[in-house]
Amino acid sequence: MTAVEDDSSRVPDDSDEVDFPSATRIGAALARLRRDRGITGEALGALVEMSQAKISKLERGQMRPNPEDVERIARALDAPAVLLDELVDHSRRLRSAAPRRRGSRRTGMAGQQEYFNEEGGARYVRCYEPVVVPGLLQISEYTRRVANGYFALQSGEGSAEEDWHADTAATVSLRARRQERLYDLDRKFDFVVMEAVLGNRFASPSYMLAQIDRIESASGLKNVTVRVVPNDIELLWPPVVGFTILDDSMVLTETTDATMIRDRQTVAFYRRVYEYFAKKAETDLGEILARYRAKYVDLARSR
Repeated sequence: MTAVEDDSSRVPDDSDEVDFPSATRIGAALARLRRDRGITGEALGALVEMSQAKISKLERGQMRPNPEDVERIARALDAPAVLLDELVDHSRRLRSAAPRRRGSRRTGMAGQQEYFNEEGGARYVRCYEPVVVPGLLQISEYTRRVANGYFALQSGEGSAEEDWHADTAATVSLRARRQERLYDLDRKFDFVVMEAVLGNRFASPSYMLAQIDRIESASGLKNVTVRVVPNDIELLWPPVVGFTILDDSMVLTETTDATMIRDRQTVAFYRRVYEYFAKKAETDLGEILARYRAKYVDLARSR
């Protein structure tokens, strides 16, 4: 019996009752392969450089499988050639059935992982944020609070808390790995944030104090520039969404979705937006950071 004929591992094709291979069926085939090899999800994640949370979501069919990810996992699990081709083919067909957009969009940990991969090849990173501290500048507790809130909202009422806590832990871990890139002097990082970012509280006053310290220390790195747009600056239009520009070739935006945009005209538009806010921003952070540091010290004392 070939791997395709073996019901314990095969993926349904057009002759099956379903009209199209589902993410659930592909995920189940990958999960069976992993269990047959006696490998844990965590061990598999380390083997293929993916988070355990992403492996879990793929196996449970909670995210549309990327053909490249499917192939990498199947090869790591020594899938028979016929089964490997079948899995990759079905994941491509499933992906091609998704609505087409100008940018590719991912949610949750899938978006974070792709951020990590795309950002890893960039030499010049420019980030604009109107609401939260940029991810590369966040302390771990700030990241944890923001991610917890996001994943809880995404999971919806009645979801298992341990599921989104696992996603949060994976996000914190991956973001810490991303932050190591700040110390690579062959890369350049420019951050522009609205002053409101410093006042938006996603953690206790003591953690916000640590966050202010983190921003100050990062701004002292030779290859890092941090600028703040003061609250009293007159603006042409309201700052709506944060984004990151990688080497003038791609824009990453992250709201409820993670979207990657490669269209040249759109990238050029975001670059103009960035340059506009950069011109409005202050590079001397001493006074403004001291003001928010004093604010959080007062709040901490009042507690």
